[in-house]
Amino acid sequence: MSSPGDDALTELLIAQLLQEDLRDAAATKEAEKIQLDLVLADSAMRKGHIPKRSYNTRSNTPPADGDVALELLAADARLTGDAVYAQSLQLSDEASVVANMQFAMRVAAAEKKALLDAEFARRLQSADEEGMDTDDPQMMDAEVVLGRETVEHILAADPNYKGKGKGRVHDHAQPEGPTTRVKAEPTDAKVKFEDQDIDMTHPSCGICLEPYQATHNPLAAARSANSSGKLPFGLRLPCPAKHGYCLECLASYIRTKIDPQGDGTGSSQAIVFPIRCPECPVNQWPGGIQDDVAVRILEGKGMLLWHHQKLLDSIPRYYCPNPRCSALVQVHEDPDEPQAVCPSCTTLICVPCRVVWHDKMTCETYQALPPDERSPEDQLVLSLAKAKNWRRCPSCTVIVELTQGCNHITCRCGGHFCFKCGSPWDQQTKQCTRQPPCKLWDEEMLLAVEERGREERQRGQPPLGGYIPPHLRLAQPAPPPPYHDIARQFIQDAVQQEINRHAFHWLDDPHVVCGRHWFTTNMVRDLTCGYCDNRLNSLADLQYHLTRVRWHPVYACCGRLFKRAEDFERHTRTYSSRFGEHIHQVRREPANQ
Repeated sequence: MSSPGDDALTELLIAQLLQEDLRDAAATKEAEKIQLDLVLADSAMRKGHIPKRSYNTRSNTPPADGDVALELLAADARLTGDAVYAQSLQLSDEASVVANMQFAMRVAAAEKKALLDAEFARRLQSADEEGMDTDDPQMMDAEVVLGRETVEHILAADPNYKGKGKGRVHDHAQPEGPTTRVKAEPTDAKVKFEDQDIDMTHPSCGICLEPYQATHNPLAAARSANSSGKLPFGLRLPCPAKHGYCLECLASYIRTKIDPQGDGTGSSQAIVFPIRCPECPVNQWPGGIQDDVAVRILEGKGMLLWHHQKLLDSIPRYYCPNPRCSALVQVHEDPDEPQAVCPSCTTLICVPCRVVWHDKMTCETYQALPPDERSPEDQLVLSLAKAKNWRRCPSCTVIVELTQGCNHITCRCGGHFCFKCGSPWDQQTKQCTRQPPCKLWDEEMLLAVEERGREERQRGQPPLGGYIPPHLRLAQPAPPPPYHDIARQFIQDAVQQEINRHAFHWLDDPHVVCGRHWFTTNMVRDLTCGYCDNRLNSLADLQYHLTRVRWHPVYACCGRLFKRAEDFERHTRTYSSRFGEHIHQVRREPANQ
């Protein structure tokens, strides 16, 4: 295979030969023309005529096509020669660059070999001072003495690094003072140098997962760095897990908290502090990032916004109780001034009660009133909260809803409480302050949420705008019952639930459930209600559904579930040969009948 240089030389030689041929052709043509002019002049003189033209005069006749073609071919040959010459110069420069790179690689390899030898000599010297046998054949193996990770780290290090920062094993300048002794351990991943434990591998950022250089002050290190080709600087947070992040990721994470809009105005609608570790759980590091860490990460404007938002979060916030507004309200600092005016809707607010101003009534009198004697808006909210099983935060009295998760609630005000009983939450013991404390996970409450969703879908009312399957849609959804009907129904349901609390616990008892009965077996095996065809999540969910469902009947007796009332009545009229009596008997008709 010919090289690019050989091809260029061949093309250059061809161009030179073409130029020589053209020059020979032009010279031959000129000679022929001169000879012809001389013959014509001699013939004219013999006839007694003076010749009008001589061989020195140029002819005005247009050039022939062959001449033009030869000139074009000559011009193309000259261009080809110039291109070949330029290509040869470029190839010469590239060859020079490759030679320089090879020389630099040989120098870097020699430098790394010198570093390996120096580290190997230091290890042998330390081993000799420790009284180890340096004549052992294994001590002559550099990889055994230094360890594979140390060798790989030195070979992968930047040869242009001149000892800036921390985290490097090798420096060209020897430290002053006594030499630190290092025990030769083949598998040691850390090297003690200059009284520091140095990790041989760079830590990875917990956000971008890229390696970074750990330093106490990454912002100052980034300002003083004179090269942009190095690894980014970062630090480890003082959280229990010591999570590490690079400067850009951690600074961007903090800026999104204190300035979510990105316009330098901060966050006036939500409480930001404390800003926690991106990876630590909420209860593991409640204090969050402190000022001494933020000053090493944020620049001047960022620190101004940090202190501004921290001061803003330390001030109690009040929101307009008007359900159509909910704007942030600035209250008076004087505790004797209980009134405030919403700047958005101009509603007069009672600050201690956090409601619309109650005219002709003190706060103590208003709070002593039963919920049903307060304002109509409060009645609707409290009745809805009771029906939906919502809770109030004991710190800011805001109403919260638990859609999923455990009973530990973290409110937007920063307060922690138990959703089941409403008591404050102890983050040290990880349980509520009620005695006895509630369970962290309340399976019955989660089952109740699922059952309410099924009931709303059956009525044709999708929860939170959810989709209603076609087979569950009603032609005309029933209007909501009056408030007194809701209260009466709530009491009846509570009594019935207490009666039937353990009515279907026999479904998980193989000695009670009848395995030969097809209707019961299909429901337990497929976890599908045979009355409404709803798919259940678990056997406990099926038990809860059968205990509290109101839109379809439920017939059960002697470890069986009956589809129709006729089958249930026929069973109850006969003698129970299996148990001697009818046990676990339940008959419930649908509520709309």
